[in-house]
Amino acid sequence: MVNQPDGPSDPVGLVLGGLGFGVSLGVALQAVVTWTVRGLQAGTGPPAQPPTLSSTPALVLLLGTLAGIVAAGISTWTLLAPIRNPWRQAMLALIAGLGSFVVSLLTIPVDRRFGRSGLLGLALAAGLVCMLIGRRLTGRGRA
Repeated sequence: MVNQPDGPSDPVGLVLGGLGFGVSLGVALQAVVTWTVRGLQAGTGPPAQPPTLSSTPALVLLLGTLAGIVAAGISTWTLLAPIRNPWRQAMLALIAGLGSFVVSLLTIPVDRRFGRSGLLGLALAAGLVCMLIGRRLTGRGRA
């Protein structure tokens, strides 16, 4: 039931906020990962051979992307605890994690157009959005 006395007073707002928090966290983390990879690549010239998955930039990109997806999912799962339904929490956490990956594809044009400083700006902007949503959901943003 939606109007359970022990449930959240605004379940739709909680779900939308939890999804927004997870996606913005994932985008911020992915922007930092891309910024790091570009920094690792900056010190080297063009590769003499095709890049391999065992190179440091490739490992940072793959593991960092996975970490961003997992962090987005876990944070969404945690924020949605008041809905008291593990299946819905898991479904929405999965949506937030994978959705953060899709939205983080925004880092590609930002990197091409603005470089590493643009990636840092994107990370800060997404982190700020994440912080504001988190404050609102946890009740610290209310006057």
